[in-house]
Amino acid sequence: MIFSALSSAAPARLCGGPLQAAALRQLPRSSLAVNHSKNQATLAANTSGRCFSSAAPAGIYEYRHYQLYPSGVNPYIAMATESSDLRKSLVPLRLFSLPETGGDLNIASHLYYYEGGMEERDAKRKVSGGSDRWKKFVADSRVHVHAQKSLIYTEAPSSVLQAGDSKGGAWDGSAVTSSPDVVYEIRKYQLGLGYDAVPLFLDVFSEGVQYKVKCQDPETQLATVMYSEVGRLNEVIEIWRHGNGVAGMAKSREMAREAPQWRDAIKDMATKAEKFDNVIVKPVSFSTWK
Repeated sequence: MIFSALSSAAPARLCGGPLQAAALRQLPRSSLAVNHSKNQATLAANTSGRCFSSAAPAGIYEYRHYQLYPSGVNPYIAMATESSDLRKSLVPLRLFSLPETGGDLNIASHLYYYEGGMEERDAKRKVSGGSDRWKKFVADSRVHVHAQKSLIYTEAPSSVLQAGDSKGGAWDGSAVTSSPDVVYEIRKYQLGLGYDAVPLFLDVFSEGVQYKVKCQDPETQLATVMYSEVGRLNEVIEIWRHGNGVAGMAKSREMAREAPQWRDAIKDMATKAEKFDNVIVKPVSFSTWK
């Protein structure tokens, strides 16, 4: 069920994976999956076990969760802040946050985006593993960490991101209004089993989100959409930035109800999801996404 790692040096082949990631990126949005028989046939023809070639790897996210001891949150963040320049020089940090509400507290979440896929991640990890300063930070900060978790996600096809006016992982955090109130909303959907579960869901989402983004607070934006590759499969995550904080989030939700296409999309998405979680996090001072 897990895709093969993609290489930027040579075309890669994906056979029988849950989404055929490279193939999805080559298809127009209407061919991802829809509720019409013609497009369902198109999807079936493209996910029937054939292999697809891709000259470039799909961008991936690594989402790391560090469960901290309550007494260790402040010292851990202080150490991470002090070494933040080193972290950014070694790995492509996007979002570094602490939870506000919606789940477990005292979790430092690190989100990294590797445009070159698993190959780039492996290369950068080798470099960081050879840094004496980085190894010292890891050793010194470990006393504050109770447990760790790492998950790999693939960025949604460009058509999905474009529908939501999202810059995706390539976004460097620029061109937004800085605010101490900013929060990020992490929306997780656990879908049922099946090769077509994620593409069907993403197609419904992309058809509806293009109307949602026209009816929301001006400081609300879709940061990215991703789906799981390693760990719990068939999980889709939306990450929304609310520049006006939880008040802006509430305003955006209220405004989005005025878009009937988005309401219809939500109803359809609800039938495809077995579980839904919503967490609000706050970026720390050195987070690339702020």
